[in-house]
Amino acid sequence: MFMGVRTGIIDAYGNYEDVLRDIRRFTSLAHGSDVLTKALLGNYALLDRGRPLEDLRHSIFRTALSRNSRCPLCERAQVCALDHFLPKNHFPEYSILADNLVPVCERCNRLKGDECDRVDGLLMFHAYFDEFPDTEILLAEIDVDSTVSIRYSLHRSDEIDDITFGRVEKQFKILGLFDFYQMEAVAELTDQIDLYDETYASLGDSGLRSTLSALARGAERASVNHWKAALYRALSRNEEFCSGGYRQLLASPMN
Repeated sequence: MFMGVRTGIIDAYGNYEDVLRDIRRFTSLAHGSDVLTKALLGNYALLDRGRPLEDLRHSIFRTALSRNSRCPLCERAQVCALDHFLPKNHFPEYSILADNLVPVCERCNRLKGDECDRVDGLLMFHAYFDEFPDTEILLAEIDVDSTVSIRYSLHRSDEIDDITFGRVEKQFKILGLFDFYQMEAVAELTDQIDLYDETYASLGDSGLRSTLSALARGAERASVNHWKAALYRALSRNEEFCSGGYRQLLASPMN
């Protein structure tokens, strides 16, 4: 029934990077055939425990060890699922292609879903084939009043082209990263309150600023746009926070 399909799949594997570069030019090998789509989707079950491709699944998850098992999409949660970068419902021929299977966390896997923009061609960043911009574009805004407020935003750099920045915006929107990073930042600051207090008591505002700058540099080893890097850069530059305003962390809930 599927004469020639094997050759077509091999060709599709060879075209994978071309599809990533311009998805608008490509349609699925199974386009228009529900029977072929179902057959190709069924291959994914071969990665389950006790099935012929179980070792492939284990091998893919081992690649996450180089990232300390952190999700490449949010840089926070532990990986626990395989995401089809090109969704298998749109491109079932890639349902078991290792290059298309990215270990991610449950949250990002759920939110990304079947995201596959064939209209403007803007795809999210692929953990294997794309490099997230290394220019500072993720900013954290700190406001110290009766509370300590944290807001994340993106700042367009002249070094980044429109298409790349559009992909960044798409990724943050689909994954709800602004709100997610805000919640993570609140937890981070709460956990570190004793460090701020001890540093300020012994070294004053300049000592606290130096400590926060050091924490920013440490986070930047992962990425200049890591949410912790943006947070600590902003804190180190905030005069009110470094001159004792950090105590508002204890006084009131943060936003």
